[in-house]
Amino acid sequence: MIKLENTSYLSFILLILFNFNINAAEVDPQIIACNAALNNQQYDAAITKANAAIKQKELAAQGMMCKGRALLALGKQGEAKSEFVSAEKNASNDFDKTVANLLLGNLEKEQHHYQEAIKWYEAALSFAKKDDNRNYARVSYNLLGESYGLLADYATSLKYLEEGEKLAMNDNERADSYERIAANYQAQQQFESAVQYQIKGVAMQKKAGTLDQYAEANLMLGQLYTQGKDYAHAEQTYAKLIKFSQDNGGAYYEVKTNIYLAQAKLAQGDTATANELLAKAKAIAEKIQATDLVALIETTKK
Repeated sequence: MIKLENTSYLSFILLILFNFNINAAEVDPQIIACNAALNNQQYDAAITKANAAIKQKELAAQGMMCKGRALLALGKQGEAKSEFVSAEKNASNDFDKTVANLLLGNLEKEQHHYQEAIKWYEAALSFAKKDDNRNYARVSYNLLGESYGLLADYATSLKYLEEGEKLAMNDNERADSYERIAANYQAQQQFESAVQYQIKGVAMQKKAGTLDQYAEANLMLGQLYTQGKDYAHAEQTYAKLIKFSQDNGGAYYEVKTNIYLAQAKLAQGDTATANELLAKAKAIAEKIQATDLVALIETTKK
């Protein structure tokens, strides 16, 4: 079963790119250089550039955030947190305060300190609203929803996820929201509701997502049908995805779909068909050197 934490799309690595998502003309070249070093995994160089920026009052907060992310990438969580806290205190505008709070929330969430993460995300949401930043408000709502889900407070989680969905501005963002809500219902074993939202997510991925995103959304839909014991729809979903994979040269997803179909067969007690599907999947997985799928096959057999 998918876990709510696996739906997170705003990881620390993404925040390296996400932090200064504003007009490039508004970003100082030193900060651009620091982020570029981060993106190239040149963490020591990023720290050096960040230290230079921190000496300038108007760049201090952004420099601290860049330095904190570099320290985090080096596994120095305590030092990174100190930089993020200092960035939040030194930030002179609501945008920087929003991002600093998001970084702090993510750091706490990664350490499984969910209540602490919620406090930072709530602060981020407050600053995003004050800044009239719809995008970051949506991100904050989603991360709050995710954190409450990790605490198994699904009602509160759903409330925040629904608020995030209202702020989605394009099909990609709507797909993300629908799939998050589907995962919430799945965690509660309310599979009918989960299927309804996952179908919406699939539709959005078909319109705006990559082929991989569309395939993954369909795989999850099939899993939800299987978990809800609606095996007929699960098998229909997988059959369509197999054809889609074949039509688009996607051997990887053809194999993965056959594994999931085998799981559906096993759930119905059809061991013979499941074993045939797994044997076929293993042959192709080994041919394309998809070690993750070979491992999934062995797990499914157990």
